Amino acid sequence: MKERIGLLAGKGSLPLEFLKSASSKGYETVTFALEGITNREVESLSDKVFWIKPFKLGAFLKLLKKERLPQIAILGKVEHRVALTFSGFDLKALTFILSLEDRKPETIIKGIISEIEKTGTAVVDPTPFLSHLLTEPGVIAGELSSSLKKDVELGMKVAKEIASLDVGQTVVVKEGTVVALEGIEGTDECIKRGASLAGKGFTVCKAARRFQDMRVDVPTLGADTVKLVALLGGKAVAFEAGRTFLLDREKVVEIARKEGIAVIAV
Repeated sequence: MKERIGLLAGKGSLPLEFLKSASSKGYETVTFALEGITNREVESLSDKVFWIKPFKLGAFLKLLKKERLPQIAILGKVEHRVALTFSGFDLKALTFILSLEDRKPETIIKGIISEIEKTGTAVVDPTPFLSHLLTEPGVIAGELSSSLKKDVELGMKVAKEIASLDVGQTVVVKEGTVVALEGIEGTDECIKRGASLAGKGFTVCKAARRFQDMRVDVPTLGADTVKLVALLGGKAVAFEAGRTFLLDREKVVEIARKEGIAVIAV
């Protein structure tokens, strides 16, 4: 009999990578997908799928308890800004969010982990299923000049600080100046804002929290981000090695080389 594992899946391709890996390791997968958010491809990659309306925490917990899963992972993006609006929340979600000390991403996710574990299901570190997406330090594409190295060092230092404060993960720098910090708007909007302020030649840096819980909101980088940086005139993307999931590495390298963008794991 196959060992079972669940997945609470948000936006993006990271949940898909997890499902492929779990299946290849012989697990039976049960996915709890969010309507209008989760990629529909989870249907073909999961043994069982439950589609849930976003922010219906009570409905999700009832399903989870009924399934009696021994373990579950949480992966994929859900916009943090909804925590300020209560839009679509059921009574359980509303009661839960109002009970929190604050509404930082880590606080919310760890609160959800606590609610899940009350049902008897353990929330697991997904790293064993996604280790192929973690990279060693080094230059992935392009070259690391002395001037770029200084910007990367500055950007990564600041990114680590704001990530540890649970503000955001992304920083835009140019020629020794911090141009933009990620807030509730998310990575793409931070990059766009930074590009509008800095002009061409900026660098984007992304880091994890100082004490990163790998179950919670791990930084993720993919081809779309590199493409956006290139489109807006950026010259480099740097991210924290070993603590950032790098999606579509071959495509990232292809785009970076074509557009003349450096990609560095620090």
